[in-house]
Amino acid sequence: MLRSYFRVALHNLRKDWSFSILNIFGLAIGLAVCLLISLFVLDEFSYDRYNEKADRIYRVVSNIHLNGNGITSNFGPAPMGPALVMDYPQIEKAVRIRYQDRGEMRVRMGAEKIMESNAVFADSTLFDVFSLPMIAGNPHTALVEPYTMVISEHIAKKYFSGTDILGKTLVADDTTTYKITGVIKDMPAQSHFHFDFIRSMSEKKFNGGGRWVNFFLLPTC
Repeated sequence: MLRSYFRVALHNLRKDWSFSILNIFGLAIGLAVCLLISLFVLDEFSYDRYNEKADRIYRVVSNIHLNGNGITSNFGPAPMGPALVMDYPQIEKAVRIRYQDRGEMRVRMGAEKIMESNAVFADSTLFDVFSLPMIAGNPHTALVEPYTMVISEHIAKKYFSGTDILGKTLVADDTTTYKITGVIKDMPAQSHFHFDFIRSMSEKKFNGGGRWVNFFLLPTC
């Protein structure tokens, strides 16, 4: 039975081969396009799924109205995170993240100066909100003290040729020395955030000074 079906199919293909090739070519393109669209959709829906608490994490946005003008921004004032935790019992944790100079940071290694990206300041609660597995260090204490830094795995290997580097230092922006207190695994590509250098938010000059009029932080709860 199957052999007869194949014979009929081959006969029809030979009978009008140009039309058959056109149909087969169109079918192949259609299947390829459907496959690519499916892969794209799956990739989009996989963003931030690495976070174990993804369904409970929210980014706080600001709606500002001044002199009749409205501004919507994902930045917020420094006191907002702690105030939300204090006033709303349903909010368990809040973390503030700041991108200084568009996330760029200059690292000094001896006489060499290297411009790096994906550098942020963050609260010590960062690891309570986001799933950032640590290779070395304690996530509960890594960013508590000022002038401490957590770096990604590939950055650790780039500058120190390994991940057993707790207590070592990096000099950022020519003048500030940071102690390495943790190394995290490289973040997946399907993430809205990519952190390679995480500096402690406890530095006074970068924590907003408790002023509600400073809108430069990304509060997340």
